Amino acid sequence: MDLAHLPPDLQEVARFHGHLCPGLLIGYRAAKAAARALDLGRSQDEELVAVVENDSCSVDAFQALLGTTFGKGNLKWQDHGKQVFTVTDRRQNRAVRVAFTGDALRPRRPDGSVDRQAFMEILLAAPDEQILKIQEKPPAPPEVARIEPSLTCARCGEAVQASKAVQKDGQPLCRPCAREARP
Repeated sequence: MDLAHLPPDLQEVARFHGHLCPGLLIGYRAAKAAARALDLGRSQDEELVAVVENDSCSVDAFQALLGTTFGKGNLKWQDHGKQVFTVTDRRQNRAVRVAFTGDALRPRRPDGSVDRQAFMEILLAAPDEQILKIQEKPPAPPEVARIEPSLTCARCGEAVQASKAVQKDGQPLCRPCAREARP
């Protein structure tokens, strides 16, 4: 698929991700649908929050299009293995949940494998209602990201967020060192 013939925002998403693939297109379509449903632009700080239920290529589209990132604290991951995304706009106190429902549209080759190129064409052309379930829901955004002090792990000497440190024998440990220190 030639990137030059795609919408400019999708070209940018593909550059951010490194390539174009079905997973990225799922995220692109879901992020665009959420943005339309809530009349959103790109998040400059933490006014938008995306809760993603997978760690696949699709998540990169949310980072690139909506500006929801781990670094800003407005991208949260729930390890459910589902192509489901909830976007909350804190300013409007509104949220939308977008679930990918287009698995049945994956074209199969005679050997049973997915024809990725044909699937990407379907993902680009299909109307939202054919591949996405979009529902407004009561907003329940996570806390705003906190900047907090660091402690030094008594075992490895590395800095660890105070709220993430584990106390063992009166000493702060990072979680990996605390796991290693168990009898």
